[in-house]
Amino acid sequence: MKDLNDEGEKMGEGNWNESDLWQWEADENGLQTEPELQNAVQSPKQIRKTCRREVRRVCNVLGWALAFFSVMAVLVSILLEVAGNVWADGGVISTFLNWMVNAAWYEDGGSTLVIYALVLPFVFLILRLVPEERAEKMKISFLQFCMFFILAQGFGTIFNLLGNAINDAVAASSGGDASAMNPVNEMLDSLSPVMILYVGFLGPIIEEYIFRWKLLNRLRRFGDKAAITYTALMFGLMHGNVTQFLYAAVIGVVLGYVAVKTGRMRYNCLLHILINSWSLVIAMLGTQDTLLPLFITFLMTGFMGCTIIGAFVLLIFNFRKIWLSDGAIPEGVKFRNICGAMYGNLGTVAFILVSLITMAFFLSR
Repeated sequence: MKDLNDEGEKMGEGNWNESDLWQWEADENGLQTEPELQNAVQSPKQIRKTCRREVRRVCNVLGWALAFFSVMAVLVSILLEVAGNVWADGGVISTFLNWMVNAAWYEDGGSTLVIYALVLPFVFLILRLVPEERAEKMKISFLQFCMFFILAQGFGTIFNLLGNAINDAVAASSGGDASAMNPVNEMLDSLSPVMILYVGFLGPIIEEYIFRWKLLNRLRRFGDKAAITYTALMFGLMHGNVTQFLYAAVIGVVLGYVAVKTGRMRYNCLLHILINSWSLVIAMLGTQDTLLPLFITFLMTGFMGCTIIGAFVLLIFNFRKIWLSDGAIPEGVKFRNICGAMYGNLGTVAFILVSLITMAFFLSR
């Protein structure tokens, strides 16, 4: 500020405050705002350092919000079970809890919805510490929507198979049960109406609202690439097992791209619902005690093969058309300059550790 104060004294205005001096210097240099001037007078190294500090601060909040959700979801589940089965004083609350935790709908997937209702409001309060930036709303055609579905389903299938292969390898070496390592198998074995409603409809909407709306919109100012990759990785980790981590992370990349390009939740929700519903349909038809499962298996294999091939073809022919905004990060700051700050903060590290512990638990089954 010494140079600016000198300029103020030259103009006979020795008592200018800092904001006035910044504005005068901005006018002299053709800059519009104080941040632009600060970037202009900072060295490239200082600019990158300032940007990394802000990225670290934001991702720290997001990481703690996710870690809080993961831990509290487990604790609330345990507390509800204990309260419902142990607390029996005959009161209204204890009677209700006992009825709820022992009800069929609660055991068949309703418990997750109850936990969401109790924990998510506090998660959203934590997220309010960081401002969000919403994208301009755009529409996509039905053909484009189908292309995104093929990309998500095709690459999701590849990584789902990879995750199952990892589970099989771990089970073979440890003597565990590969099927038990993926909790989705257990969920699809009990296809109650509540489970179908959750997996096929409510779950996708809730997850898209959390990751592709609440989280992604708070990262957009650091560029689309940062917003997409961070939310996709966190989305995969949130599932807490190897198969779903790989599967959800790659699907999260496609869904994140759709979110930054359209700014609309409805496309993401519809894509997510279709992807989950496909798994439900296969599971339901596979339980039929007829020759139908064999026919369905044939169709399913053909469909998966077509989506895998289609996904590669679409990516190859459209890769050069992919354009991602740099957001509001200063010129000269690249994605690689902020990667370390995105994941090298206490909140994000805490969430990653919680997720890895959960993965280790399922791999040990």
